[in-house]
Amino acid sequence: MAHAAVTKSDTTASTSADQARNHLGWSLGREITLLVLGLLAYRTARVFVKDEIDQAVVNTQRIIDWERALGIFNEVHLQSSILTNDVLVWGLNRYYFFAHFLGTTIWVCWMFVRYREHYGRVRRVLLGTTFAALTIHIMFPLAPPRWFPRMGFVDTLQTYGPKIYDSSFITDTANQIAAMPSLHVGWALIGAWGVIKASTSPWRWFAGLHPAIMIAAVVLTGNHWWLDVFGAVALVALVIAVDTPIQQWLERGDVEAVTDDTTTFVG
Repeated sequence: MAHAAVTKSDTTASTSADQARNHLGWSLGREITLLVLGLLAYRTARVFVKDEIDQAVVNTQRIIDWERALGIFNEVHLQSSILTNDVLVWGLNRYYFFAHFLGTTIWVCWMFVRYREHYGRVRRVLLGTTFAALTIHIMFPLAPPRWFPRMGFVDTLQTYGPKIYDSSFITDTANQIAAMPSLHVGWALIGAWGVIKASTSPWRWFAGLHPAIMIAAVVLTGNHWWLDVFGAVALVALVIAVDTPIQQWLERGDVEAVTDDTTTFVG
């Protein structure tokens, strides 16, 4: 009898382990598929607007006019104030480039492994924000400040390095007239929101430094206008608001499922 009990216990444990591995494998496969689809959508959006340079320049003048009306057209002055600080420019350039894709990959993987119960919502907000932003990029192509040296802007990446736009991979992939809204800022905001929401550590609030530094990086390197930043903040807030009833519905479904299971067990 003891041998049978041990065998049954071992079988149950083995089955649970197999189920866990299968679930993890399916989840990873799903996430990789979504990532590939996202990259394809990004490349597709670039194809739609690659010839819209003239319209992007026209839209840039509109952005400048709107910022002047709001009294916030000061990007060139802010940039010129930091150009003598080589260390700061060096750091902002690399933060702009590396903290976007690499930083997003790190916090997405961390959420997936450490906080699976929160990961689903963060992923929905990330994808919703990204696809909404890509739609805006197609409808409203916009050139970055660094394209306008006559106004005093400096392309700090090309001037101080790393010269990422010398890479054929970057030029073939990146949409350089997709300034509005800034996905650099949008992804950074979602990352900070996800970490702060999921974690209970008192250190979680330091995640708020990521979007703050990213905002400084995108503006001071000449890659985005202030309205691009505000557009990203508004878009992320809108997607979170739209997702809230979806999350509440899913949570009610989980509670009802747990209640049904408990009732069946007791009965």
